[in-house]
Amino acid sequence: MAELLPLLRCPACRGALTVASAGLTCPACPRTFEVIHGIPDFRPDPPEGPRHGDFCLEVIRRWLDSSYRELWGLYHREEGDALQRLWDKHEAEAPQRGARRWEQIACHAAAAGRTVPMDASALDVGCGAGSALFALARRARLAVGLDILLTDLLLAKKRFAEAGIANVAFVAASALELPFAEQSFDLANATDVVEHVPDQERLLGEVRRALRPGGLFFFNSPNRFTLLTREPHVKLWGVGWLPRRWMEPYVRWRRGKPYRSKRLLSLFELRRLLRAAFGPHFAIRSLLPRSALARALVRPFEAIARPILPQHNVVAWKAEATEGIREEK
Repeated sequence: MAELLPLLRCPACRGALTVASAGLTCPACPRTFEVIHGIPDFRPDPPEGPRHGDFCLEVIRRWLDSSYRELWGLYHREEGDALQRLWDKHEAEAPQRGARRWEQIACHAAAAGRTVPMDASALDVGCGAGSALFALARRARLAVGLDILLTDLLLAKKRFAEAGIANVAFVAASALELPFAEQSFDLANATDVVEHVPDQERLLGEVRRALRPGGLFFFNSPNRFTLLTREPHVKLWGVGWLPRRWMEPYVRWRRGKPYRSKRLLSLFELRRLLRAAFGPHFAIRSLLPRSALARALVRPFEAIARPILPQHNVVAWKAEATEGIREEK
């Protein structure tokens, strides 16, 4: 908390925060934010019902006296007989998933002519239980995981505490109201997040605000108009090609479940949002082989096929002062 506190700001007024007996206080508002097992809680108040649901309260109550595996079993208790198999797969693959994510970040940054900062401060937006944080924490001075689900953060905090990884901190907050000062981070990552956010333009603007000049933002975006795969969340063909107002009734008819809180972007929509937030400082790639020769061979075909490929990977960066001067000229 000591290293995290200078970066934190009130999400409502951007005022600096002070430590109080009840948690964190904003002298400017004034507002008070609860700190739960070391995790500051900046989430917006729910429109109705209690702030913490029954399951969240159970996790909070058990957190101190439970191991990561015990909490994980509580989280997945409906799996029944498959619980052990799920645990083996989950724990075996989590660090590897994080390593693959870092390789993607480094590879796409290099292809865009950017350098990933080392020994820096990194933010993982929508971190969940923290797979990507395994890789970020090994390369950053401070890695901060942010998520709207407090239960996921409590699970992740226990996981990293037992692993002895001390340079990781967690914050419960909305990605649309990042509780950080301007220019707090050198690197930001968002894995499978952008399509779940209701205001994607605001998300990109918030991340840009929190980045230092030259800081990188890497994220993936499923393609609304892909012809090669089914919609990744409901496994249906052609959902993205429907008018948006028809998507919910169609999915409910075909799958018997709602299709809310999902907004896949087309390549055109993605470019428009990135230009609004980062100007010309971004690169979108879908296929990125490891070797420079393979990238050179693939690039012409990728440019043609990109509008219908399943996913776009984006690296965007906040302009340096010198870049801003060149653009004005």
